[in-house]
Amino acid sequence: MFALKNKKFAYLFIAFFILTNFLWNYFFQHKQAFLDWGGVTFQTIACLTSFGWLLATYKNDDGKAKKFWLYLGLGILSYIIGILIWVFYEFILGVHGDTLLLPKIFWIGQNGFYFVALLYMMNVVKSKLLTIRFSFDMLIIMAVATTFNWVFIIAPLLKMKGNPFHLVELMYPILDLGVLGGVISLFIASNSVFNKKTLYLLVIGLLVQIMADTIFSFLTVKNLYTVGSISEPLWILSLFILALAGLYHEAPSNVNGEKRYETESKNKFFIKHSLPYVGVVLLSLYVISQIYHTAPVVVGLFLTILLVVLRQLFTLLENDKLVSELNDLNEQLEVKVKERTDRLVETINQMEYLAYHDVVTGLPNRRFIEKRLSRAISNHNVRSKKKIAFLLLDLDRFKHINDSLGHSYGDLLLKEVGDRLSSSLKPDELVCRIGGDEYGILLENTNELQIEKIAEKILTVLRKTYDIRGEELYVTPSIGVSIFPEHGNNFESLLMKADTAMYKVKEAGKNHYKIYHAEMDIEPQVTMENSLRKGIERNELELYYQPQVSLENNSIVGVEALLRWIRPDLGMVPPCEFIPLAEETGLILPLGEWVLKEACLQSVKWEEQGLLPIRIAVNISAIQFQQNNFIEKVTETLFETKANPENIELEITESVAMGSIEETLSKLNSLKEMGFHIAMDDFGTGYSSLQYLNQYPIDHLKIDRSFISSLNTSEKNVAIVKLIVLMAKGLNYKVIAEGVEDDSQKIFLQSIECDEYQGYLFSPPLNKLDTESLLQHQLNKS
Repeated sequence: MFALKNKKFAYLFIAFFILTNFLWNYFFQHKQAFLDWGGVTFQTIACLTSFGWLLATYKNDDGKAKKFWLYLGLGILSYIIGILIWVFYEFILGVHGDTLLLPKIFWIGQNGFYFVALLYMMNVVKSKLLTIRFSFDMLIIMAVATTFNWVFIIAPLLKMKGNPFHLVELMYPILDLGVLGGVISLFIASNSVFNKKTLYLLVIGLLVQIMADTIFSFLTVKNLYTVGSISEPLWILSLFILALAGLYHEAPSNVNGEKRYETESKNKFFIKHSLPYVGVVLLSLYVISQIYHTAPVVVGLFLTILLVVLRQLFTLLENDKLVSELNDLNEQLEVKVKERTDRLVETINQMEYLAYHDVVTGLPNRRFIEKRLSRAISNHNVRSKKKIAFLLLDLDRFKHINDSLGHSYGDLLLKEVGDRLSSSLKPDELVCRIGGDEYGILLENTNELQIEKIAEKILTVLRKTYDIRGEELYVTPSIGVSIFPEHGNNFESLLMKADTAMYKVKEAGKNHYKIYHAEMDIEPQVTMENSLRKGIERNELELYYQPQVSLENNSIVGVEALLRWIRPDLGMVPPCEFIPLAEETGLILPLGEWVLKEACLQSVKWEEQGLLPIRIAVNISAIQFQQNNFIEKVTETLFETKANPENIELEITESVAMGSIEETLSKLNSLKEMGFHIAMDDFGTGYSSLQYLNQYPIDHLKIDRSFISSLNTSEKNVAIVKLIVLMAKGLNYKVIAEGVEDDSQKIFLQSIECDEYQGYLFSPPLNKLDTESLLQHQLNKS
């Protein structure tokens, strides 16, 4: 900003200059000519130096204070002109300078420009000045200053006679009052424009200027002013201090740079709020000094006012301290809120990415391609001959590789397949991982010929050898293709059609592609099995719950969890179609584990919702029960779900008893010790149950629906049901009748003291939401 890079040099120069000025005035105090020439020289050098520094500040400042520095510089320039005019008249024309009006006008012009500069800055920061509190503070300070000025300077000047220029000199105290008001405004509100050093130097420099003018006016009133008086070094000092303020000023580097200096120091905070009170105290002390000897009561009055002022000052400081602390807390809170908001946004972005992308391959996932396909269908022009194709790709023999080498190899292979697919397709041809070893490919604006070319290309790319951690692996793809609008108008229907076509490829020997056609819909058992496997992976299975009702009070005491398969293309698949298939293929094992886990989770959820505790009955297949690790699996499920086993009932069939009685009894006892209820399902349809019935730790017997449905037509079944209930009572078992569909069946069961029933008479199997509503209704009634 200034040619002098080292500000220390500026300080040394100013100190040396002021000291030299004092020494000059001291040594030549009795030689008026030396005093006159020395005063002119020192003031001229000081003015030129200060004007140069301020001019440099003006040129380098692009902020709101730019004009402020210009007005200060013009004030110093006005002072220089006044000096030069005085020199011309005093030393050249020989006219006594003290009698001249023109130089005094320019000297007063310095204060005028200072006042204009401060008015400009007050306009810049007016938003901080237009407050009631600031207005009152200013009125108090200015009232005190005006009073002292009037008593000591203005009134005596007005009384002086014989010198008309004394009226011009009245402008000094008047303009100084204006400058004082501007200085106070600058000090209170301009910390948003100037840094601390610049601000303090400006305030000190202007106050020194006011002090010098006040001393000059006072000496003039007393007829004591001479060249070389104390006011002249003070004038010079004020010029240098203002110039130093310019050296420390930093122009804002951006649009919002003016807000860099908002922080307020505690010292300034104290001074700012104490200024009006200090003024009142000073004025009070002066009044007391003048009248205490004539009116002692006034002393007490002013002391009381002084104490009230001090109390108010400290109260104000305490309040401002509390406000400051509150602001600090708010700022900290805002910072924390922003940090947490940023973390939340980042988390949401990560969650959104994870929601639409596969973790293993990094490809878009099923949800993403479903959304993209729905958008493509909605934007498709029905008049266009172009089609939308969905390709479902499954890797042949992937399970063998995954099982033999491990999941780490399998994951690397899946990623490599995804990379090959992405690199072989165009940017507008979307590839995603559906799940497991299945990939989906979406082709827009295409036709059957292009579809076949792309399918052939994919087959060629994926048939090549894979090098996974030094292992050479070979996999081939089977691809099924469905086309919009011929094969469906939504993602699920197109997926099912492509799935059907893909399994036709597998039936025909794999490693090829087929486009779906209607004849493929005849579903053989192998396709049904594959669809069931895919349904498990795609979470197409759901638990329904059929209430079990007390015949004594007609309240729900339990529910039976029933597995349902809801296929997107076919709807609800009857359990009689897929349960036997699951048992035959071994899929009943993962299905059984899933059902037990879901029932336990549901039990915990209902308990957390505050519903009345009821038991959930879960069917355990013979294949599942006979597994060596069955008890460990059940224990693991309990540990994972945190379910209460007393709210779970495990239903076993009579076929369980056909195995080893010792092993069966051991498992049932273990389950009983864990807290589970045990029920014998479909009782009466087997031939071995009576042999072991009295040895098993059973809680309930369930009468098969075949006996209940024929109660009205078969006397034998009536006798069998009566016998079962009688026998169960003798063994201290409770009895549940299945398949109750009319009131006559319910009345008969009540007459033979059957305990509970379930069936369409009370309610069909319900999904979990409808079941919750039913349980909530019962809770409200109770």
